[in-house]
Amino acid sequence: MTPEQLLINWKTRNLIVTEDIHTVAAHLAPALLHGGADYSVEEIAVCTGLTPDRVRDSLELLAEHGCGRQVGRAPDGAPFYVLP
Repeated sequence: MTPEQLLINWKTRNLIVTEDIHTVAAHLAPALLHGGADYSVEEIAVCTGLTPDRVRDSLELLAEHGCGRQVGRAPDGAPFYVLP
């Protein structure tokens, strides 16, 4: 599966409902497909141009909809997300 296919799958299932969520999901998808994403909220905010609050909200909604889950923290303290 490619990152684009993963995003289409999530969109088809109405799991990505806003542009902010899509932006965060698109940033995470490649890493999720390769074992997990360990980006801090601040890193995602810088890369996407969203505020940290919007990133945090988007991550929460993605987790609530079963798109990913936090399974711990990376050595640098960043949350570590994987596909469910």
